[in-house]
Amino acid sequence: MSPMTVVAESFISLGKNKVRTTLSMLGVVIGVASVIAMVAVGEGAKQKVEKEIAAIGDDWLMVMYWGVQRGGVRRQGSITPNLTVDDADTIMRECTTVRATSPANRMNMQVISAYGNYQTSVMGAYPSFFDIRRWNATDGRLYTIEDMNQRNKVCCIGTTAARELFGAVNPVGETIRVNRVAFDIIGLLESKGTGTDGRDYDDVIMFPYFTFQRMIAGTEVSGTMFAAAKRGIPLSAAKEDIRLVLRERHRLPEEADDDFRIFDRSLTAQANAEATNTFNWLLTAIASISLLVGGVGIMNIMLVSVTERTREIGLRMAIGANSFHVLGQFLTEAIVLCAIGGMLGFGLGWGGAKIISGSFGWEMAVSYWMAGVAIAFAMGVGLVFGFYPAWRASRLDPIEALRYE
Repeated sequence: MSPMTVVAESFISLGKNKVRTTLSMLGVVIGVASVIAMVAVGEGAKQKVEKEIAAIGDDWLMVMYWGVQRGGVRRQGSITPNLTVDDADTIMRECTTVRATSPANRMNMQVISAYGNYQTSVMGAYPSFFDIRRWNATDGRLYTIEDMNQRNKVCCIGTTAARELFGAVNPVGETIRVNRVAFDIIGLLESKGTGTDGRDYDDVIMFPYFTFQRMIAGTEVSGTMFAAAKRGIPLSAAKEDIRLVLRERHRLPEEADDDFRIFDRSLTAQANAEATNTFNWLLTAIASISLLVGGVGIMNIMLVSVTERTREIGLRMAIGANSFHVLGQFLTEAIVLCAIGGMLGFGLGWGGAKIISGSFGWEMAVSYWMAGVAIAFAMGVGLVFGFYPAWRASRLDPIEALRYE
């Protein structure tokens, strides 16, 4: 018999008992749907982490003042004004592995516009901060070194802050007041979205560092600095260079602990990626159990089918069918049953993923390769769990099968 004839006969055989066929298929449908939904959740989480890394970069470091160790206790003490400014400038001059540095000072303040007021994060930084964090302006321009050195009263605004302060109005060219000082908005920053920690990166207004220190921060000095490695330079090399320069500048003895901490963004990104991958594997493993349970159901039903069709098998063998033909027939039925279940399961899983995404706001990623994998995996289940019943059918003695009541 040709393969198409075998497949056609499989459909005919499965159609003779529709209720049993449907119930047998249900386990595979539920199993595949669970796998698809879980993989969609995992892929969505993975893509969210990748988008966050692409948006904010993974080649920068954050340096923070950490106090000094005295008597076994770390004491914060006071931060010398412009400490991070001098540190940033020195690192930029002396560290050959670093491409950009910037001190940073961040505060939460009430901001007033002509359309309302809103409490948001205001931050002062060098223009190089935009390079470090891979930030561009979608409208207007970013402030420059000239704006900072001349203490120009200008700023760039994030999309969340712009929406809260101006609604649908283009903020570029508008004026805001912070700490009773008027500032002109010269640029609308591109959206960075929300991080895996729930932080809204767009809820911020950026000011030239010296303008910010003079007109907003006042005596609130900065204890934070950002630095980015040059292209192709390992972040670990830049981190060590910065550490050595800072220890020398702070005149720390060799046996003394660092009075600063360096946070490596690449380690955070790597940890997030590893956690996401582990989460994906866990979800897939749990969902796959449902598919295996469905496979056991298929084996059980096929064994019942072999018993019920013993006389049919005997008749087939009596008119010329050999063991290979019988094996192929029953194995094809199991594979067809699981393939149909795989297709239905993919549709159900895809629809379920969309519903979950819409209801809970989770990111989902369903791709066409998942359909191929789901159907192939379901057919594999049919092949594995259908083999024993098919083999058992092929081993029946024709004479005994014809006598079976």
